[in-house]
Amino acid sequence: MRPCAETSTGRFLALRSAVLLLSIAILLPSLAFSEPVLWPATRAGWTEQILDERDTAPYLAFHKAAAHARLGALESAGLRETPNQEAFDARFYDLDLTLNPDDQILSGIVEARATVTAGPLTTLDLDLANLMTVSQVTIGGSPAAYTHVANILTVTLDRAYATGEDVSVVVHYSGNPAPGDAFGWDYIGGISNPWSLSEPFGGRTWWPSKDWSHDKADSVRVRVTAPTGMITASNGTHVSHTDNGVTAVDVWRESYPIATYLVSLASYPYAVYSDYYVYSPTDSMEIKFFIYPEDLPQVIEVQAKVKDMIGAYAERFGEYPYLTEKYGHAEFPWGGGMEHQTCTSLGYFGESVVAHELAHQWWGDMVTCDDFHHIWLNEGFATWSEAIWAEANGGIDAYHQEISFNAFYGPGTIYVPDLNDWGRIFDSNLSYNKASWVVHMLRGLLGDEDFFASLAAYRAAYEYDSATTEEFRDICEGVSGLDLDYFFNEWIYGEYYPKYEFDYVVSPAGGGFDIDLTIEQTQSWQIFEMPIQMVVSFESGEQTFIVHNDQAQQNFLLHVDQEPVSVQLDPDNWILKTVQEPIINPPFDRGVLVVNGIEWSSYGTEVTTAYEDEAFWGDYEIDFWDIFQEPVGGYPSTLPEPLGHGALPANVMGHYRNIIWVGNNYAGDLSAWLNSSVMGYLEAGGNLILMTRNGDQFVTEPFRAYLGINWLSSSGTLYDCVASYTGLTSIGRIGTQSLCSTFSTLLGQIDSRVIYQAQQNYNPDRGIGVWRKPVGGGIYRPDGAQFVFLSGRPYRWNHVDLRTNIMYILENFFDEPLVPADAGEEAGAPLALRLDPARPNPVAGGTAIRLALPRGGEVRVDLLDVQGRRVRTIAQGAMSSGIHTIRWDGTDGAGRSAAAGVYWIRMTAEGKTLTRAMTVVR
Repeated sequence: MRPCAETSTGRFLALRSAVLLLSIAILLPSLAFSEPVLWPATRAGWTEQILDERDTAPYLAFHKAAAHARLGALESAGLRETPNQEAFDARFYDLDLTLNPDDQILSGIVEARATVTAGPLTTLDLDLANLMTVSQVTIGGSPAAYTHVANILTVTLDRAYATGEDVSVVVHYSGNPAPGDAFGWDYIGGISNPWSLSEPFGGRTWWPSKDWSHDKADSVRVRVTAPTGMITASNGTHVSHTDNGVTAVDVWRESYPIATYLVSLASYPYAVYSDYYVYSPTDSMEIKFFIYPEDLPQVIEVQAKVKDMIGAYAERFGEYPYLTEKYGHAEFPWGGGMEHQTCTSLGYFGESVVAHELAHQWWGDMVTCDDFHHIWLNEGFATWSEAIWAEANGGIDAYHQEISFNAFYGPGTIYVPDLNDWGRIFDSNLSYNKASWVVHMLRGLLGDEDFFASLAAYRAAYEYDSATTEEFRDICEGVSGLDLDYFFNEWIYGEYYPKYEFDYVVSPAGGGFDIDLTIEQTQSWQIFEMPIQMVVSFESGEQTFIVHNDQAQQNFLLHVDQEPVSVQLDPDNWILKTVQEPIINPPFDRGVLVVNGIEWSSYGTEVTTAYEDEAFWGDYEIDFWDIFQEPVGGYPSTLPEPLGHGALPANVMGHYRNIIWVGNNYAGDLSAWLNSSVMGYLEAGGNLILMTRNGDQFVTEPFRAYLGINWLSSSGTLYDCVASYTGLTSIGRIGTQSLCSTFSTLLGQIDSRVIYQAQQNYNPDRGIGVWRKPVGGGIYRPDGAQFVFLSGRPYRWNHVDLRTNIMYILENFFDEPLVPADAGEEAGAPLALRLDPARPNPVAGGTAIRLALPRGGEVRVDLLDVQGRRVRTIAQGAMSSGIHTIRWDGTDGAGRSAAAGVYWIRMTAEGKTLTRAMTVVR
């Protein structure tokens, strides 16, 4: 819903005065910068469920789809270019528009010029919705006959025009285009704010044109008459602004080719200021911002980054396409953003949204999808470009982190089959997120040199024009020399993704070693043909092989000179996939690993407080793995240094008897889950606790069948968590438990049981917690292979209640003994075998290692790298019972300073092995 109009004349005059008196030289030093806020939550009805997150794709897609939710008249008539329109080429439009916000009437005089391409032509069809009433059409100043039926204005020409001839018609019309939602009459602070957002087919609701993206006019002139005090932003170069105290007139000229859906206007008593993109030592381009005066403090910081964004994109995509005109932002009240050519309309000023819409100036505006079947060429490229901006600031790791946010594993083709389904055109999962992965995968497949050369060639071939998927494919093939039919067929026209499993056997051969590698695709849908990077690690480094996989099961023989330590499939994540690594002879020699799957910046103190309260592990000693990068300000003090980031490697998983996975299904943690060998870990005998919202997205097959649950909802709200197993306690709520999955309390596994239920607002009760202890356990641990799932946002369960329950599960379900850090040091108490954390840790030079021995005997203390390879033996020999402190001087077995990174301290005594993580910094 839009806000109610305010009618405060005083507020209007105050804002108008603010605009007239605004001087950016005075304003800039005095503004206090702050983070942008989600204004569309109140201005455009952005739902709470989606507002909770900041994922760019669903946010932008929601608003573009919603902008045309009520254009039913166009949809029911069907959308197709008429045969007549195929016979001419639109060349120029001159829009002379008068806005009457009080009556909500737009009056227009529009000249359309075209060149006949298939004459003789005796009529001219223009798209114009029946919302608008045509009063007159003229040709050369003389009235012309016309009909206006089914959203098509057919003009009878004054004669037959031959191929190559130019024709010009002038249409006089008026009406209220707002019921179509491609044009709005909103009020901000009691002041009218007319605006447009025409993608995909909304231009025809407020001006007559050939409204198809493949036929760009060579240029467009926009003249807008609005009430006094108004400033109108539009495309191209600002020609003039006049205000006679009654009406204000702005004239704009777009001199580059432009698609009709990119022609725009936004009128308001804006605060207007400029920045500059310096593209050479002697020249620059103006960046012009049109902002609600009261919002300036909230947007000026992110807008200051725009010139750097332009530079980053220009470096990778070629120079900004409209360099002789401008770039800019016009604030408008509809949520999200719209990439109007040279002047993006924005309702939310998040940095990723700003980067997304700017990228469209290259991909969408300069090169436009030929029709909206191929919308991914616009939205997929712009979504991928958000990761390019991240890479420009934080390097390749930041790029990979950003692109991981966009992984989508659901059904549907990226190609849009039906243009009448506008929600499908703007499907955030397919047209935006998965499409961004297609661009990403193509980069990985071609390599940076050929990939960016392909973008340059694509631009050169279709600059200021339009293109199809096949035309883009042909460009990439021409540059790379590769046949890419398979790639585009399976990723653009096919569905889903590959699910890889692999195994390998190493044997001595030819003075080195052969790796007999087997790759299986286990999905039930299409088989994918893809080159796959296989990375073989050795003690001294690694070697990368590329295998071309195109079968459900396929064997490859790799030869290496050194004995492999591990083999990984696509560890850098260049393929949208899931992969299960083999868990080979897991030692299960360590206790508890906590895996963080919550993106730190999105939830702030909600998450850090949960970790400070040790809500997810209680009094247990833990090691830590973070899917994401370290939060700004560092980790909570209760956490040890992370062993690593991203998906959890199989060789790390196999060391832990228990893994606690704290999930959230936001910003890429689901992808990390799907690309970690969790099922292999369970089958081997590891115990797992998974806590997350959207649990049905994690507990898919084969996990669902493993637990024996049947999902009833995927995104409900939980109001309680009632324990249904003796020994556990009910868990209170400390925040909104939205987007949570529930399941039937009737289970399909005889050794599974419901341990928590949701009762409030559900009748009958629904399951939200389940535990399975398989009869026979796992391959390597007969008491292992246990799986506990708890639905809900982990950080919004009461921290004390949650830690109490987790400790009970670890001790009583998983039989993991609780050994306090100071056990055995009270007077008279017997010592327990113990290895304390290194102090100091992180280590810059040397460190002290303390251990406790209940009995004397042989002891060995080794330093291992993160892959479990021995770097040095720190101590070995007989030791007496008691507390011992040994020192490590920071060197490896060869006496060299150990490289920076994560290491393990491993103590072996009394037939047992204890380990501690340690980080070396240099």
